[in-house]
Amino acid sequence: MRTFRWIMGFVVASTMAFTAMAPAAQAVEVDLHARLNGSTAFTRATGFSEYGRSAEGREVEVTVRNIGGLAGQNVVVYVAGTKVGAIRVSSAGVAHREWDTERGQSVPFASAGDFIKVRTTGGTLVATGKYVREAGD
Repeated sequence: MRTFRWIMGFVVASTMAFTAMAPAAQAVEVDLHARLNGSTAFTRATGFSEYGRSAEGREVEVTVRNIGGLAGQNVVVYVAGTKVGAIRVSSAGVAHREWDTERGQSVPFASAGDFIKVRTTGGTLVATGKYVREAGD
């Protein structure tokens, strides 16, 4: 009987410990922002990227402006060294797109200090930025 009480006490204590830890792990949300600056090949390029991750998934948004010389072409986005995907540049010289793991899209894990890079399909750097935590995080 004493062994049974000990086992039941252990099971109850373990269950309570795991239950208490689960909400804390899910509550962690990270929001990052990067200001994009043009490379030497595309000095007028500007833009931004917003990155978010939580227990539900990860998402990234990228906008690059003033790249009219690439109108109609694709540019490739890399987050933390991992290719995310391509964006077609509009006739106005703007490339904008969002990716979200909740929509089944691949978004790599990123942290403050990681880089976002936008390159031509040939590999020429268009714009780059460094993720920082958004104010209030």
